[in-house]
Amino acid sequence: MENKLQRLLLSFLVAAALVSAVCGKVGTPPEDGEPQLDPLEFSYLTLWKYTLAECEKRGVNGSIITRSWIGVRRCLRTKLDVIAFNMDSMRLDVDNQQAILEKHCPNLRQTSGCFDPFMKNVKTCVQDDNYEIFEAMRNWITDVLEHICEDNGARIKYDRVKHEKCTAELGQYVFECAAQNIIDKQYSNRKSLSEEDCSMIARAKDCLVIKLKECSVFSAAAQLFYDNFIQITSCAAAAVDDDH
Repeated sequence: MENKLQRLLLSFLVAAALVSAVCGKVGTPPEDGEPQLDPLEFSYLTLWKYTLAECEKRGVNGSIITRSWIGVRRCLRTKLDVIAFNMDSMRLDVDNQQAILEKHCPNLRQTSGCFDPFMKNVKTCVQDDNYEIFEAMRNWITDVLEHICEDNGARIKYDRVKHEKCTAELGQYVFECAAQNIIDKQYSNRKSLSEEDCSMIARAKDCLVIKLKECSVFSAAAQLFYDNFIQITSCAAAAVDDDH
């Protein structure tokens, strides 16, 4: 998928993996190699390996996860007018974004349901306290699509040049914000983060949002990622207070 809009949507997934460096430290697998989840884990690769391992533990063939993910991709292709979507994606820019989004957003909004079978299969394998991570990620993707499509793109400004620059520099931005704001430490439970931990995460998020201010789509995606992630931690109440 080498066109602009599809790469933009895929960039959200890349952003999530990178933002995990801001929100927490990735857990280290034990010596037996079995995947373990850090309480603040949002790495797609680790989540995928963890799910397959949990399925095998429960006697569920891990291929059901792979097949259901292929089903997600097939559903996305079915929901979208792929040919028109690809053609419009290649010319997407600030001057034509409203017309393009008005054309495709009705279908984009329907794509959220494509994840339902996959989520159902994941739920059969993973523990409830870790399934909420998958729910937060799915809700984040839905929120990003809703944000992009609100009033056919009225809330965003997709400047192609600026967003391509942000894509290239996103990893560096995340590294800088994490280095400036996050103390390197292991967390035992995301439900027992201290006030200091919550403040560090919020500052790191604010740092990233500011660095991405030239790229409204990515800036909003970072904020929405935080908004969804924070709800499954003990920082949820503090985040609500900060909004008022």
